[in-house]
Amino acid sequence: TYTEDLNDLNAENLALYDALMIYANWNEIESSQEKALLDFVASGKGFLPLHCASYCFRNSEEYVKMVGGQFWRHTMDSVTTITTDATHEIMRGLNPFTAYDETYLHTKLQPDNHILAEREIKSDQFSDKPDVKTEPYTWTRTYGKGKVFYTAYGHDDRTWSKKGFQDLIYNAILWSVDAEALRAFKARNPK
Repeated sequence: TYTEDLNDLNAENLALYDALMIYANWNEIESSQEKALLDFVASGKGFLPLHCASYCFRNSEEYVKMVGGQFWRHTMDSVTTITTDATHEIMRGLNPFTAYDETYLHTKLQPDNHILAEREIKSDQFSDKPDVKTEPYTWTRTYGKGKVFYTAYGHDDRTWSKKGFQDLIYNAILWSVDAEALRAFKARNPK
């Protein structure tokens, strides 16, 4: 289900889903929407903020904490995956890929982020993060009982059309949902 209506962030509607993916540019979230979203994830549901979602809802410190960091600035360049945990079920069997994308740098990175992949910081961003050679680019974390997956990849079709990116997102969705939802997914028998 796809929506652009923030009013869909309510407990009744979210109860219909096993996971929520955010790929959007919303500056603010209302307190009732924030509560519904935070409660949804904390209850054990999956949450997948992609790319620009790390700059959403900047009026909610708790949202930024749940995501695991906040977008700060970027340039554009080729970004190649540097896998840091090939054994994680999201990354297992995935090949690194290169995409022309926005080279996100983040602030407010949470110390308990489980980094799955990084990217090289190139010369045009050396002054932004002196003496730092890589930037966390894909990570997981927990929020209450919920599983959170974030990747900075995803600016446009130059990334979305890459099989490596599609496989990453597919694996992340399946990882994020609870055991009951995953069993139901595996048991489906589409005609």
